[in-house]
Amino acid sequence: MEYLLFIFLGIAIGVFSGFFGIGGGIILTPLLLMVGLPPTTVIGTSLMLSLGTSISGAISHFRLKNINWYYVIIINCTGIIGTQIAHPLMIRLDQLGLAEAVISIFYIVLLSYFAFSLLYKRKNEKPTNKKKLSPAILAGLIGLGAGFISSALGVSGGFFIVPLLIALLGMKASQAVGTSLASVVFIVSAGLISYSLSSPLNYGIGIALIIGTFFGAPIGARATRLFNEARMKKLLGILYICMIVSVLSNIVSLSMIGLSIISLFALTFFTLVIRNFVLNKKKQGSPST
Repeated sequence: MEYLLFIFLGIAIGVFSGFFGIGGGIILTPLLLMVGLPPTTVIGTSLMLSLGTSISGAISHFRLKNINWYYVIIINCTGIIGTQIAHPLMIRLDQLGLAEAVISIFYIVLLSYFAFSLLYKRKNEKPTNKKKLSPAILAGLIGLGAGFISSALGVSGGFFIVPLLIALLGMKASQAVGTSLASVVFIVSAGLISYSLSSPLNYGIGIALIIGTFFGAPIGARATRLFNEARMKKLLGILYICMIVSVLSNIVSLSMIGLSIISLFALTFFTLVIRNFVLNKKKQGSPST
C-alpha cells in the first residue's frame, strides 16, 4: 500500500515535470525532509525520481519537437562538472549537521529569485545580453550552475534551467521545458552515481515514484499545448512561491501548512488542465461557420 501511494505521487509529480520541466525533485525533496529522512538519503532518492521524470519528460517533448539539442550537449557537459563540485561539499555539510539548513536556504533564495523574474518581468522587456556573452557560453554557465544545484539539492536543476533559457536565450516556454528535461539526464545520472556510492538510498520508494512519472510526464507534456506562454510562466512562478512557503513552514515545524498549500496548488493546476482540455475539445468539435 505504501508503494502504491508513492506511485500515485509519482504520477502527480510526473505531470508537473512534463509541464514545467522541473524534474520532480524540487517537489519531492521538501516532502521527504518533512517526513524526517536524512538529507543525503533525501538527495539521492530525489535524484532517482529526477532521472525518471527527466527521461520520460524528454521523450514526450522529443515527440513534440520541443528540444534544442545544441544547448542540450553544452548544458550536459558543464553540468556534470557542477555535480562533482557539489557532492563532496554536501557530504561534508551533512557530517557537520548543516545539510538540511543549507538545502532550505538554497531553495528559498533561488526560488524567490525565479518567482520574481517570472511574475514581475516587464511586458515590453525583451531578452538581452548586456555583457555580450555568446549563447554557447551562457548555456555552459547555466549547465554548470544547474549541475551544482542538482547535486546539492537532489533536484534535476530544471527549475534553474527553464527560467534562464527563457530570460537569457529567448526560448519559448515550451521549448525551454523540453530542452531542460533533455539536458539534465546526464547531470542527474552523474549526481545519482556519486550519492549511491556514498549514502544509503531508498530504492523501493525511488522505483515506485519513477513508475508513476512514466505515466504522468506525457500528460504534462501534452498539457503545455493547452496554455499560452504568459499563463505557463505565471503558473511556474506561483509554483515556486508555494514551494518557498512549504520550505519556510518546515523550518518553523509547521510542515502541514506547506503540504496544504502545495496540495491546493496541485488541485488548482489539475482543475485548469481539465478545464482547458474540455474547452479545447469543444472548439475542435464545434462546426465551423
